[in-house]
Amino acid sequence: MNKHLINNIANKSISPKYLPNKEKYGEEYGGYRNKTEKIIFNKFAATSNDVSFIYNNTKYYIYKRDNIVKVYNANIKEVIKEYLNETEFIEDFSINGIPFIEVMDEISDANAYIDVFTPHLALDKEGFPYNCKYPPNKEKFGDLYDGYKNKAEGVLFYDFGIQGYDVSFKYKGKDYYLLTEPDHVAVCDEHFTEEYESYEDAMTLIENFKIDGKPLIELTAEIEEIEPE
Repeated sequence: MNKHLINNIANKSISPKYLPNKEKYGEEYGGYRNKTEKIIFNKFAATSNDVSFIYNNTKYYIYKRDNIVKVYNANIKEVIKEYLNETEFIEDFSINGIPFIEVMDEISDANAYIDVFTPHLALDKEGFPYNCKYPPNKEKFGDLYDGYKNKAEGVLFYDFGIQGYDVSFKYKGKDYYLLTEPDHVAVCDEHFTEEYESYEDAMTLIENFKIDGKPLIELTAEIEEIEPE
């Protein structure tokens, strides 16, 4: 087990150095002060999701490959720093001489991804990741579901497929749960601990996981109460 992680009561990895405090900060961001802290301290430090954020008009991607954390400056399109682990990045990375942990409150648009360089992920003209295999179409479908025709497509193709969120949904009165891990995704139990079916990535699951003999991708119009977790 990674020495920088412990498991909480739901058997989900968390960083012991950056623990959530739901009594102080509530449930909105999982016990962290804001979305940025949740993304950095949980999605990145605990589960090794790729992350992106903007600071001083510069977009950064932070990702882990071959057990090395890499800092990618999207403005100049190159890796500018490397670290041995997520904690070392948080504590040692600085921007213009200011420690990263001191500028986190000024970070905007922090997001998490399973793999920022996955084949179904591309960057739009502003440098924001989107699902290029199942792209949104705001001209046709508007902004309500981020350019998708219904909420289920928006959650599956973007929140699950690009941002790497776990997902719960209901279909014909039955609850289903989708788990994202650094190296795979799975259909799982309500506690997100027991895996029933495993797939290499979110798009493979969406295209191949079947309910009543039909793949999930064909059932989006019938899905009920879908939410990213």
